[in-house]
Amino acid sequence: MDDYEFVFVPSIVNIDGNIEGLGIYSKESLAFDALKKKISENWSSGYKEAQLVMWTLDSDDSKAVPLKHMSANVCPICDERTFWTDAVELNALCYLPACQAWIESSDKEMDKIDCGWPPIGYTSQVDTLADALSSLRNYGAKIRASVADDSDIFTHRTLLEEYEKSIEEDSTSNLEE
Repeated sequence: MDDYEFVFVPSIVNIDGNIEGLGIYSKESLAFDALKKKISENWSSGYKEAQLVMWTLDSDDSKAVPLKHMSANVCPICDERTFWTDAVELNALCYLPACQAWIESSDKEMDKIDCGWPPIGYTSQVDTLADALSSLRNYGAKIRASVADDSDIFTHRTLLEEYEKSIEEDSTSNLEE
């Protein structure tokens, strides 16, 4: 039998404040996978917070170490309450399968934030978390304004590509003047 020094405990909180434990794991990756699976499969179930903590075994320390503390927010792209922001790691992901907008610290440039929306291949690098949210909100607003009833992602992609092209053409013509 393996000797474990730590255990990892994921949990999720519903709208009423009830905490639901999701097990006890010997590896952080297994615990986080269980948490992501719960959020992904139940994105519309009314959860408001989730966390992953690490406990030291055989210790009199009564405090868990928070590894993730996530809260559900309205997604800046799809406008659903499926955008989970992690206050510990300062990243975010929309768990709505058709959206999956994201924000994370840049792995290429220190002190930069990357954000994006996979269905159209949109990515941006900004200076702050607020700038990342603003960038995604702008794209979300353009999508919602361009198609009132149509939820076809290919229509969204085409409209956004046309919009981006028009911005490039405008900036090129302004430089020539």
